[in-house]
Amino acid sequence: MTVISVHKMRLTGKVALVTGAGRGIGKAVALSLSKQGAKVVVNDINLQSAEETCEEIRALGHEALPVKADVSKKVEVVKMVDTVIKAFGSIDVLVNNAGIFSSTSLDDMTENEWNRMMDVNLKGVFLCCQIIMKHMKKTQSGKIVNVASLAGKVGGIFAGASYAASKAGVICLTKSLAKQLAPYGINVNAVAPGVIATDITRKWPEEVKESFLKQIPLGRFGTPEEVAETVAFLVSDGANYITGATIDVNGGLLMD
Repeated sequence: MTVISVHKMRLTGKVALVTGAGRGIGKAVALSLSKQGAKVVVNDINLQSAEETCEEIRALGHEALPVKADVSKKVEVVKMVDTVIKAFGSIDVLVNNAGIFSSTSLDDMTENEWNRMMDVNLKGVFLCCQIIMKHMKKTQSGKIVNVASLAGKVGGIFAGASYAASKAGVICLTKSLAKQLAPYGINVNAVAPGVIATDITRKWPEEVKESFLKQIPLGRFGTPEEVAETVAFLVSDGANYITGATIDVNGGLLMD
C-alpha cells in the first residue's frame, strides 16, 4: 500500500500550469496532476470554467489556482506567469493544452479563421514556452508537455487542414525546444491524441463517429483521463530520459 501511495504522489512539491484546463483533456490533466501532489494552476479563457475545475481539485484536498488568460496574447501570458510566480515561486511543469478545433475545408476557410487557429494552437504554445522556460532555466529543471494531435501526423481525417497544420507545428516545435532546452535539464515532449470523447467529438455527425470506430483497433474512443495519465507520466521523474518524443494515444488508429 505504501508503494502505491508514493507512486501516486510523485509530483509532491511541484507547481504545474495547465492551459485550457476548464474542460476536456485539460481538465483531466489538471485533476490527474493534482492527485499526484502537484499544486495546479488552472488556466482557461473562461474564468468560470477554470474555477469549476479548481473546485473539483480542492474537493479532493489539493491546492489549485484559477487564472484567466488568452494564450495567444503575449501580454496576457506574461501576466499569467507573473501571477503564478508570485503565488507559488516557480513553475516546474507546463502542459500546453489550450486549443481550438475546426473541420472547415481549406476552400471555405477565411484568413481570419486560419490566423485564429494558428494563434491559439501554435503561437499560444510558443508564447507559454518562451516565457516560462526562462524561469525553468534558472532552476535547471522542468517538464513541458505539448498537446498535439493525430491530425498533425496524418494531415487530418475529419479535422480541417488549418487544425492539422497547427498541430504539425506543435510537434516540430516540441522537437526544436527539446534540443534547445536539454542542456538546462528541461524535458520537452508531446502527446498526440486520436479520437477522444470530449465536447468537441460529441458534436461530430454520427456517420463520422461510426467511421472512426470501424478504423480504431481497440474499437472505442479514448477518454480524457487516458490522455491525462500519459501526460502525468511524461512530467514525472519516470520520464527523465525522454525528450523530443511525441507519444500517440489513439487506440491503434495510427501505428508508426
